[in-house]
Amino acid sequence: MVHPRRENGEQGGRSNTNDSLEEHPIVIPFQKSRSTSTSRSKSYSVRQFRDGDRASFLSLYGTVFDRDRGTRWFDWKYEENPYVDHVPIVVAEQNDTLVGCRSFFPMEMRIDGETHIAFQPCDTMVHPDHQRRGLFSRMNEYALDRYSDGTPSFFFNFPNANSKPGNLKHGWREIGTVPMYYRPQNPVAALSTLVSSRLSPSTAESDFDGTSSSSSDTDTNSNSTSTTRTTTHTTGTNTTRFPIDVFDGQSIAAVDRALGTTTAGAHRVRDRLVTTSTPGVTVERHDTPPAKTLESIYRRSIPDAAHANRTAAFYRWRLQNPTQEYVTYVARWEGTPVAALIVSPVDDYVRIVDSLPRSIDTHPNALERLLVDVLAEYSDRSFVTAFGDTLPSPLRYLFYPDTRRPLSSVIQPSTRSLLAREVGPETAVEDSTPGDWALSRLDLDTT
Repeated sequence: MVHPRRENGEQGGRSNTNDSLEEHPIVIPFQKSRSTSTSRSKSYSVRQFRDGDRASFLSLYGTVFDRDRGTRWFDWKYEENPYVDHVPIVVAEQNDTLVGCRSFFPMEMRIDGETHIAFQPCDTMVHPDHQRRGLFSRMNEYALDRYSDGTPSFFFNFPNANSKPGNLKHGWREIGTVPMYYRPQNPVAALSTLVSSRLSPSTAESDFDGTSSSSSDTDTNSNSTSTTRTTTHTTGTNTTRFPIDVFDGQSIAAVDRALGTTTAGAHRVRDRLVTTSTPGVTVERHDTPPAKTLESIYRRSIPDAAHANRTAAFYRWRLQNPTQEYVTYVARWEGTPVAALIVSPVDDYVRIVDSLPRSIDTHPNALERLLVDVLAEYSDRSFVTAFGDTLPSPLRYLFYPDTRRPLSSVIQPSTRSLLAREVGPETAVEDSTPGDWALSRLDLDTT
């Protein structure tokens, strides 16, 4: 278990920092790159984010990730974050042009009954023309020095394959893996979508699998042994384990028509048969998340394992992400709210974002009743996904982890390694195991 290393009182609201926001830029000498691009200057500067950097940040984001994000998204994620009093982004610039960013997603985490501010690295990027010049390392070092006073208490994230070596190089410890669960509702269409997502350039940086795909760590020092770099879009390479070339569009469409309706109907019947009867339980559907109700359910059974502290203020802010749609289902027993599911429909599939109570075995019958209702409502979707500790009995409802057969034999696991790095002495997260964390999609910056 992630035990606190010393007594520490409740910490909530905006974090306090002794560090002034006065900027102390550092200058990085130009380092020759193997890239064919040239630099107009012999140095870069690394500094704290300024108010006037937002437009440049969004422009760089679009260049690196090939995805548009507007000012409303930036304001929600960074300006309106309730756990810090500044925008936690470190930038690299050359000739007054923003060329790199190391960003953090502050969260109030609860561990063994105590709360701690943690930072989740995210949206890390370096312009393609400025990669392999040590910018990621310099931005990381600047951030670690900037926040060395113990606020945050620790960092945690799920870096992708490009990001992971750079994080380990700077002191992050690998905790273990957390699987993604998939429930194919229309197996052929689901598999086709999954396979396409692994190959399509347009989804290379999408949040298709729910992990921290936006943390595309971005560069390496040309003198370093690390090989992390910006994810580039490539075509023509089959990176999955599925023999795609044996299928053509007509074959998939024919099998899809034959199996789609039959599979959906069989799922509905099976779901009802395996679900325990829940007399006295009623289900409500909310298009606007009922924040106070969600907090009341959360407080009925709070796990000791590390997770985001789910207050009403947290839900009001967290579920305002303008890039996502959220629907909340609440189960009441004799009028008292006892369980909830939050889902996010995305194209042809549905994400299960969060479940309550977080001690998922506390009210399993009510939670399973909600799950059956959700699966019935979205039975026309190709598949449903769940991340981490979200469902009490995944296999009972045909949710398969991508780390084990049968899915591991046909698709590459989308699971990411959980990494953590301590800053202050309050927690021992670097010594934890995956079982010491109780995470859902709501604990990730990308959902």
